[in-house]
Amino acid sequence: MKKLSTLLMILMISACGLVEVCVVCTEANTGIEEDQCGTPDEIQDFEDELEETGNQYGQDWNCVGA
Repeated sequence: MKKLSTLLMILMISACGLVEVCVVCTEANTGIEEDQCGTPDEIQDFEDELEETGNQYGQDWNCVGA
């Protein structure tokens, strides 16, 4: 029983480190929406890529937390 309690505690502590956030990004000219969920780093990469690619095509993306 003690091993099970220890295992559960380790899993709970590990799960606390897994933060997932979501954003909804809207393109100003067309109203197209893209949504993405992931870790904060993944979301930042998504927003950076969307902005970089959008700039090439004259798009204006705005992202807000969901």
